[in-house]
Amino acid sequence: MDGHRLVSRRTMLAAAAAGAIPASGFAWHLFSSSAQLQSSAADETNADAVRPTDTWNPIIRVNLTPNEIQELTISVDSPFRIVVPGNPRVLAQSDPVREVFASAASNGIGIRFGDSILPVNQIEIVAIRPVSIRVGRSLYRGSVRLHRRPSGKLIAVNVLPLEEYLASVVNSEMPASFPDAAREAQTIAARTYALSQMKGHPLFDVFGSSRSQMYLGYEYRDADGRRLAGETPDSREIIRDTAGIVCTYQGKIFTTWYSAVCGGQTVNGRSVFTDAVPALRSVECDWCREAKLYRWTSELPVAQASDALRQHLAKDNLVFRELTSLEPAQVESGDLPRYTIGDGTNRHQIAGTTLRRVLPSAVLRSPHFTGQIEGNVVKLSGRGDGHGVGLCQWGARGLGIAGRSALEILGYYYSGIETVRLRTPEPSG
Repeated sequence: MDGHRLVSRRTMLAAAAAGAIPASGFAWHLFSSSAQLQSSAADETNADAVRPTDTWNPIIRVNLTPNEIQELTISVDSPFRIVVPGNPRVLAQSDPVREVFASAASNGIGIRFGDSILPVNQIEIVAIRPVSIRVGRSLYRGSVRLHRRPSGKLIAVNVLPLEEYLASVVNSEMPASFPDAAREAQTIAARTYALSQMKGHPLFDVFGSSRSQMYLGYEYRDADGRRLAGETPDSREIIRDTAGIVCTYQGKIFTTWYSAVCGGQTVNGRSVFTDAVPALRSVECDWCREAKLYRWTSELPVAQASDALRQHLAKDNLVFRELTSLEPAQVESGDLPRYTIGDGTNRHQIAGTTLRRVLPSAVLRSPHFTGQIEGNVVKLSGRGDGHGVGLCQWGARGLGIAGRSALEILGYYYSGIETVRLRTPEPSG
């Protein structure tokens, strides 16, 4: 595997370097300014290990709380200060603290941090050591911002360099046991996706969950309290070796959608996402056959399915009683599946991705399925896991095992793309 890695990465970097361009000249309008953890003794040594020296490495803001929350538990393992984001004035400073509770102040303005009330609606916790701040179960690089929302609740946003963020994403999204080429392709796709999302949202760029990309931080605790590594020496090496490499289509970064298992054929991106470029066309993929969810079956009580569908359709003032039929509608090959649901009187057409949002995700793993009603149960048989657009992660594994390089894997799932390396512009004058 190490020999393959050397050849794969050298080939990839040589190919990408030919298209290297400075970040300042590249679609600038798009961008705004598990392994068991062996020991924490290497924190200081590894803290700077991810950072490339000559590639563009912008700051990314990761929303750690997809839903606004009432209270957060925060620990800081080194001395720190609290400032207003973008303002150097120090509001407070402290020695290390353990399990401080943060919440919106009850008087309608301000943020409570421990026993103190800070009379502002945004704060940034900046620690002396680069890996020091815990929010809930995870330890993060960089700083953490707390934003008080109009609801009187908070969101927490981790602020850190893009390449350091990616060192966790590659492990959070793809097992370390997958071939190096697959993990390299995943990293490049994740980097491109992240950059495509930097569109000037006032508070954050991406979510730290599957709503964007999975991101577990530098370290996290599982349900049993074990400390697990969110990033590893291998993931940091992948980041260094692929630093700054992104996918482009017709000279522009695009949203590199990807999913876990396509089940034999990816989906035409434009039938699912409005921002999908032509590179996200449907392709056959038999490389994910070894995935557990390549094919799957599940069951759901008719009453539960009917209630979920009734509530969904009621938003559009549509009447639905009890589910009596579930049939696939005719669509073009490779397009998003659609289904016709009936209650014996009314019939409605609904997209497969919508059904995935309406019905439990643990039951309906992808938009590709057939359903049969037997008594009080809906029996489902389907293929794949996720929306099925773009890179298939298990397919990338299969291609990597077959000897394909990271660039070949990316080119298989994103048709007609180029890869380039974004480098830091040289100072003028």
